[in-house]
Amino acid sequence: MRNKNAIIIGAGHNGLVCACYLARAGFKVKMVEKREVVGGAAVTEEFHPGFRNSVASYTVSLLHSKIIRDLHLLNHGLRIIERPISDFLPLPDNQYLQLGGGLEATQAQFARFSRHDARQVPAYEEMLTRVGGLLRDLQLKTPPNSGGGIADLLRGLRLGARMKQLDAVTRSDTLDLFTLSVAEVLDRWFESDAIKAAFGFDAAVGTFASPYTPGTAYVLLHHVIGEVNGKPGVWGHAIGGMGSITQAMAVEARNLGVEISTGSAVAEVKVESGRAVGVMLESGEQLKASVIAANVNPKLL
Repeated sequence: MRNKNAIIIGAGHNGLVCACYLARAGFKVKMVEKREVVGGAAVTEEFHPGFRNSVASYTVSLLHSKIIRDLHLLNHGLRIIERPISDFLPLPDNQYLQLGGGLEATQAQFARFSRHDARQVPAYEEMLTRVGGLLRDLQLKTPPNSGGGIADLLRGLRLGARMKQLDAVTRSDTLDLFTLSVAEVLDRWFESDAIKAAFGFDAAVGTFASPYTPGTAYVLLHHVIGEVNGKPGVWGHAIGGMGSITQAMAVEARNLGVEISTGSAVAEVKVESGRAVGVMLESGEQLKASVIAANVNPKLL
């Protein structure tokens, strides 16, 4: 590669992570961000004089510990505290259901609605933890590309061998959680509608899909594959809001020589011979680079 320079469209958390790793690999990196603040969906903004809040994303768990270490985010002020309660479900007649605070506390809550369901909780959580652990092991592995050549074929074979090593129960549970609806999975485990609603929320949030939609069961796994402060499956709150994560990332990026240009909206990605070679900003300025990375949604791109 002749010129190791890169342009990243958008300065959200994914773009900032990408910028840091490219800079560490010797690239000269420039980020162009439409807004006047970096962070994308992970931002903290003032909504009333003296009051600040996370605007879009609101809890953290899937920020990988390797990224936290590699980008020195703790040294840049990031602090995450664990949530003592994961969910609260208000119910009619002054009833409620509270999840979190440990297994015994959750079972005690469930027993008010169904003793059967209270007994099911340990096995249910063990199942999610077991399958979630498989996904956690794969998080830092590059998935194979269809038609990607020998390297991707070998990568796919290794992944297949990994799956073949699983016992029959885990293979069955994995297939169910990837293909079934969350309603189907929860109906197999629990009898109380209130309890199924509480767990079902975790599979419906952010998916814009019915709990009866095939594939929504996977979102249950989404909530157990992360970690906070070294504790798997835990979710937490960043002190200072989610913007404290991206501000810490921006500090590391600038320390690595990344140029971050805010108020720089991209109007067009320049393509030559089927390859992205640069961008044109709305101001008319044109920028070229050997690598173009996009931290924007696919439809906009």
